[in-house]
Amino acid sequence: MFGDPSRSKVQKIHFLLLPGFSLFGLTAMLDPLRHANRTQGEDLYEWQLISENGGLISSSDSIEIMTHTPLNDVEKCETLIICSGSDPDLATTPALLGFIRQQSHYGADIGCQDTGTYIAAAAGILDGYRATMHWENHETTQEAFPNVTLVQELLVIDRKRFSCPGALSGLDMMLYLIRTQHGQELATLVADELVYTHQREHSEPQRRSLQIRLDSRNPHLIEAVQLMEQNIEEPLLIAELAEVIDISDRELERLFKRHLAQTPKAFYRQLRLEKARWMLQQTNDSVTSVATACGFVSLSHFTRCYQEQFSKRPSRER
Repeated sequence: MFGDPSRSKVQKIHFLLLPGFSLFGLTAMLDPLRHANRTQGEDLYEWQLISENGGLISSSDSIEIMTHTPLNDVEKCETLIICSGSDPDLATTPALLGFIRQQSHYGADIGCQDTGTYIAAAAGILDGYRATMHWENHETTQEAFPNVTLVQELLVIDRKRFSCPGALSGLDMMLYLIRTQHGQELATLVADELVYTHQREHSEPQRRSLQIRLDSRNPHLIEAVQLMEQNIEEPLLIAELAEVIDISDRELERLFKRHLAQTPKAFYRQLRLEKARWMLQQTNDSVTSVATACGFVSLSHFTRCYQEQFSKRPSRER
């Protein structure tokens, strides 16, 4: 898909929409193609929206989109992009996986947007490939499909497979496609039309840096939070954190209260509870397993802390 800068024919792209797909992610990919056609004054790209059964399909915003064609009526795709939302395992069906395998057999370029990587991996077409996906689903997908090399980047292209983690990364991907096929000038004109002034590099991180997220440049604070994020299952004592970053316990307390308006202990517990909430929403692990994975020594203590933080019991999160 990205390797032919002299492409002269119209490129047709099939977008496979799964229930709960990201509407923002879809339009971020479609609009650059539309503007490329408009700016060039001819059709460089054509696209078709397809779904398992055709007809209306609901996005994650509960807005329904009319797809053009059911899978049974699609013969051979030149390029197929799988668009999935936050619960890809719930949208996976034998017919869907069979269709993806068939298109792979036909030689299609197959792309994954957001959690579409999970669907492609479940179809077995990513074994031995590098891929990326939304950072929230990265860990569980890697565990489920160890033969796929997952990286947290904005765009990964590996032979006839490509992937982006969703949202604006789809815009970056399509601008890169336009640039490789039709030149930098057209890609720049399209970006200007979209009022998009900074196209990101493929290897840029998906999340903002800790410095920006914490709104602080204090190196001790940033190092402390990094250590907390790296030690969720077996939390460090606050005294151990202070020792590693070579400051006193009291100074660490002052840093957190001044920059984050809470104690290190409270901040650390909040990080662990947020990880637990994500696991309850994104995995099928038992509440007890989640509690253990997030460093809580007893289920009763975990339940009490969770209810205080989110005003509901962990068992109600699902």
